[in-house]
Amino acid sequence: MSIVAVSDQHLGIETVDKAAFNRFLDQIQTDDSVTDLVLLGDVVDMWRRDASGVFLENKDTFDRIIALQKKMHVYYIAGNHDYHVLRLQGHGYPVAFQKDLSLQQAGVTIRFLHGYEFDEMQREHFMESLCHAMSDEKGSRDNNIWAALGRDDSDLKRFFDSIFRKGSMRAQAQALLLDPTERLKETLGGVEKKARESVLPGQVLIFGHTHRPFIDSAGNLANTGSWLTTAPIHNTYIRIEGGKPRLFVFEGAEITERTDPKK
Repeated sequence: MSIVAVSDQHLGIETVDKAAFNRFLDQIQTDDSVTDLVLLGDVVDMWRRDASGVFLENKDTFDRIIALQKKMHVYYIAGNHDYHVLRLQGHGYPVAFQKDLSLQQAGVTIRFLHGYEFDEMQREHFMESLCHAMSDEKGSRDNNIWAALGRDDSDLKRFFDSIFRKGSMRAQAQALLLDPTERLKETLGGVEKKARESVLPGQVLIFGHTHRPFIDSAGNLANTGSWLTTAPIHNTYIRIEGGKPRLFVFEGAEITERTDPKK
C-alpha cells in the first residue's frame, strides 16, 4: 500500500500547472493502492490574495480533494503561503488542516513537514500577515507596500531604514517577495542541511518548500518539489511503499538519482 505526498501547487498564481494537478488527483482517485494522500503545504497561495476567493476559484480542484476523502485518508499540512488555514480549523471546512504529521509504514515513522521550519526567513507573524488580505484589491495594495520596502529609491524604504538597521526588516520583506528557487539560491544548502539534521533514527522526513525535488542517498530525506512551471523540474510527487520514498514526475519518469544536502 502507498502513501503519496505532494506540495507547493500555489493555486491562485499564474505559473501553477493546475490542469496537470487536477489530472494527478483524478489518477489518484483510480489508484486503489493509495491509502493516504498528504498535501504538504502551499496548496493554495494566500499571500496578498483574498483567502476565501482563492478557495472558491479553485473549487474544481478542492471538489476532487474532498471526493478523495471517501476512499483514503487525506491530510492538509499548512505551508508558509497558506499558513492561515490553521485559523480555519473548526469553521466547517470539509478538509482538516494541521501543522505536521507522522505516519507509520513497515515499522518506519514517516514524518511530514512543509519545510518553512528550516528556513530562517520564515516567521509565523510574517506568514500569517501575508495571508491576511481580505480582498485581492487590498492584497494588491499590500503587495505594492511590500515591493516598496525592497526598492532603494522609495520613501518607505528610507523611513524603515531610519528605524531598523539596514538588512533587517526591509531585507526580509524584499526577500520574501522572491520565488523560493531564487530566494533560497544562497541558503538552499543550509535549509536542506537543517532538514537532514532533524531526521531521527528509524525515521523518514518528507518536506517541500524549496521547490527542489530530491531523495538523499540514505533514503530517509526527501523533498516533494513543486507544480510551478518556473521550477526547472516540476509536477513532482513522492510515493512511499514499504517505508521507502520514491520520486516521480507526473506523466513523466521516476527520478532515480540521489542528491545529498550540501555540507
